[in-house]
Amino acid sequence: MTNHVLITGTAGGIGLALAEAFLSAGWQVTGIDRDQSALDRPGYSHSFCDITDETAMDSAFDEAMARAPLRAVIANAAVTDMAHHTVLEQDYATWRNVLDVNVNGAFVTARAGARRLAPVGSGNITFITSSLAFLNQAKANDGPYCASKSAVEMLMRVLALELTSSGVNVNTLFPSTKIATGFFAGASTEEQAELDPPTILNDTALFLANLTPGALTGHSLDQQRWDSDPAYRAELGGHR
Repeated sequence: MTNHVLITGTAGGIGLALAEAFLSAGWQVTGIDRDQSALDRPGYSHSFCDITDETAMDSAFDEAMARAPLRAVIANAAVTDMAHHTVLEQDYATWRNVLDVNVNGAFVTARAGARRLAPVGSGNITFITSSLAFLNQAKANDGPYCASKSAVEMLMRVLALELTSSGVNVNTLFPSTKIATGFFAGASTEEQAELDPPTILNDTALFLANLTPGALTGHSLDQQRWDSDPAYRAELGGHR
């Protein structure tokens, strides 16, 4: 039976890179995005959907499950304040939009996935977060994004606890470096040259999606440590 993953935010950036990686690994992929851009590759299905719309998301998940049972769900879609205001200058509408997409959208995605994976006693839910989620990595002029990713880290831990007996693994995966996505569209040419490619998370995301029931849950995986620290990789890689 072909493995099936649902990934949000597949119209570009990390989500698109993940979709392509899973397809290349032989997975069936359902992509969800409020942009209608879709991969034209065998095995890929696209749902035009706002991840904060729980009714639309439930329908998208039902349609995905009708194609094939899901083994993994990756909550990747996110936005930021592209103007990088200070908190004092932050407009409330932008603040609410970032929190709505990044936190509420992640909640709706994960809940929909958990409701379908838990009854069968297996599956993997991964949230893509950021090193900016952590207290020692707070960054000026990125209040909404930092706050939203911190909230998702805690949501992961709560959901992992709640799903422990079900066998469903719940983890986060975050890059410790800047990645070439739309978030840095306004960066200088010099800054653009220093960005890592969106593909940087592919191998680790595949590792997390392939975990066996109850193998590794409630963890925040640091991509930089995974790539550079053999002991860290061996410790986590021992879970399958």
